[in-house]
Amino acid sequence: MTNPTHSKEAKISPIIIIGVSLLILAGLMFVLKGDKFAKLEAFPAASFLDGPTDFLGNEYLMRAQIDSQLKWKRGTGRLLAVTPEGIDSRIPVFIPDALEQNVQSGQRFEMFIRIEEGGLIYVEDLRKY
Repeated sequence: MTNPTHSKEAKISPIIIIGVSLLILAGLMFVLKGDKFAKLEAFPAASFLDGPTDFLGNEYLMRAQIDSQLKWKRGTGRLLAVTPEGIDSRIPVFIPDALEQNVQSGQRFEMFIRIEEGGLIYVEDLRKY
């Protein structure tokens, strides 16, 4: 004679495993989709220096070290010179005041950038690494 409670436990166990697996999968998809940095291509710094207008409107992930602050205007933002990974040249980037990020020479950041008119590198978001 089989025990009826034993067969219910056997049926519930796979359901729980499937449910937990689906929750983990959904959470992982949410985290990856929510990280705007994860979706970006690496910034082609060397190619950009050869022809910045070829990249207008594109978005990239740039990893760079802050070299110096070139200009700051309250309510507008900062113009910085940065050295992207992979090249020895400095390039200017604009960080709007709305980002409210402390930035100092020597710090390294991952930057979500967009190439704007005139080849201006506009920082949409940034985080230290």
